[in-house]
Amino acid sequence: MKKLTVYIFIASLFWSCHKKPSKILDRNTYKQILKEMILANLIEQKINRNDSIMKEIKLLVYNKYNIDSTLLKKTTDYYSRYPDKLHKIYSEIYAEFKQKSDSLEKIIPQIKPKSDQIKIDKKKLHLKNINKKTPLPD
Repeated sequence: MKKLTVYIFIASLFWSCHKKPSKILDRNTYKQILKEMILANLIEQKINRNDSIMKEIKLLVYNKYNIDSTLLKKTTDYYSRYPDKLHKIYSEIYAEFKQKSDSLEKIIPQIKPKSDQIKIDKKKLHLKNINKKTPLPD
């Protein structure tokens, strides 16, 4: 009987270690939050500001998804125990960023006007320049 109790105890420990916690974010929500945090980090790096912007962005994300830092940490801890799942999430995020980047690269050349396509209304330009008293080019 003692052996059976020990086996049941070990089995329950093993099962509880691999059980998903009851209160974590669902996979898609977690992925969306990670995407927004990655973008926030990139913006912060680009504008070379201090940590306060990142704190504000985190608060905005927390409010948007109605979560707190504890829930995000629990979810991150959970996925950290399953590197394959976490890697798949990051791979999907990378693929989405790559797709958007490729789309933008196709669109941007179409948006940039050629210099001969730019038309300037000299009358409007003249009215704006009256106060500056600069001569208009012919």
